[in-house]
Order: sequence, then structure tokens, then C-alpha cells
Amino acid sequence: MTECRACPACQGRRGRRAFDVDGFWMVRCPDCRTLFVDPKPDEALLAGMYALEPDAGPDELLGELPVRRARHRARTLAGLGARRILEVGCGAGEFLDALREQGLEAEGVEPGPAAAVAEAKGHRVHRCWIQQMPVPPVRYDAVVLWEVLEHLPEPGPELVRMRAFVRPQGVVAFSTPSLSGVPARVLGRRFPMINPPQHLTLFSKPGLWSLLRRADLPVTAWTSFSGLGMEQLARGFRKYVAGESSWARAAARVFAPLAWAPARAMDLAGLGTEFEVYCRVRP
Repeated sequence: MTECRACPACQGRRGRRAFDVDGFWMVRCPDCRTLFVDPKPDEALLAGMYALEPDAGPDELLGELPVRRARHRARTLAGLGARRILEVGCGAGEFLDALREQGLEAEGVEPGPAAAVAEAKGHRVHRCWIQQMPVPPVRYDAVVLWEVLEHLPEPGPELVRMRAFVRPQGVVAFSTPSLSGVPARVLGRRFPMINPPQHLTLFSKPGLWSLLRRADLPVTAWTSFSGLGMEQLARGFRKYVAGESSWARAAARVFAPLAWAPARAMDLAGLGTEFEVYCRVRP
């Protein structure tokens, strides 16, 4: 039986291959239930993925949701006392836009071509991998990694390194897909967040707790979200189930309100599609 690498979340060594996705083996850790790619893709493959042209635009299925979520996160960070913020994996700068709206000082890290879009909007962007960025002489109030952790080959060491970028009592915040939520449990290997080599690690809640303990990042807030407002539920019903006919649109108007309450309850119970976590850096 093939021996697998240590679990990126809990460092357990008892993982075994669970299933194959497009030629990449997914390993399940029996200790914390985290799912990860083994062996890791080589660096050239990963670098090539992020050298692609930026997306043409936001996912129409989500509508205005990403903008609203970015503004909510910016307000949350401002409420935690953050004034100077670094976003790792800033893409085209949507979250940097929201920070600027709040009057906050924002910088991004982005190795891909999307950095040019953010720069064209007047944002300062470090065009490198976070591993290549030197620790700044003046530390940030917060470092954020929205939908980034799952892409990192070694998430534990990178979280530890992020502490050096943040002042004492500052904030490290991130979001990442949840293997402990209802969508992941119901869909199993069909969960759309299982898409190597883009996503290399999908964390369970116990696995993520273990990772944060090893990184010495005490959690101050832990929430769950799915982005399933009525608008998104209706669009998803039409796109994936019924199509765009007149009857489908009518059915979507009925379906969305019925599905919204269970979707909201799922998020409130911490069982949504993604985790959103805020940590403090110890003095």
C-alpha cells in the first residue's frame, strides 16, 4: 500500500488514497477527516496555472454577492481596529476596492496577470508569491487570505509566516471551503470545491482547528457561509436544474424562497460551504 505524505492540517501519517480526480489522488486523513492531494503537483504546474489571463468578469450566478461580502468583510476588519491591511491573493482588487471605500490603507499580493487590473485601479500590488515577499519593516494591522488557503501546497508554514507580517494583537483572517458543511457531506466526491490541482487541501473543522493550534493563531470568530441568498438560489436553480424557459423562471421564483430558510439555517449552524475565520496574533 502506498504511503502518503503527512496531513497538511494535523500532520497525521495514516492517510490513504480515497479517490482520483482528473489524475490527481485525493487522500483522506482518518484522524481529522481533511482531504488533500498526494503527491503534491510540481511547482511548474502550479506556477503555470496562475500565469493564465485573468477572468473576464465575475460569475454571473453570484450577482452582487461578492461585492456585498467584500464590503461586509471590510467593515468587520475596521471594527477590529485594522487600518493597514495586506490581502494575499488579491486578484483584480475587488476586496481592495472595498477596503478603500472604508478609508483603509490596503495592499495586495498577486503573482498572476490579474495584478495589472488591480494596479490600474490605483492599488499597490506586490507581484510575487507570498513566499517571496520579505517581511515588512512596519507590520500590518491585518493580513487576509480569502479563498487562498486551499491553494497553498504547505498551508501550515505559510500561516506561521503570516504572523511575522502582522503587529501584536493584529488580525489574520481567511476563508476556505468546508468539508464539514452540509453541501460537502451530501455531495461527497461531487462537491465542486474538490477540483485539483487548483484546490490542494480541503479542511474539515477538526483539521482546521489543529492547523491553527500548530500555527499559534487563537481564533476570535469562526463563521460559515454559502452565499445562498434568494437571488443566487433562483439563478442556480435555472442554471443547473431547469434552464431558462418561462416555466423555469416561474419555478425558480417559487423554489428560491422555499430553499432560503434551510440555506440560512445551514450557515447559522456552521454547516455552510465555506469557513470564515478571524484570528489574533499573540503579543
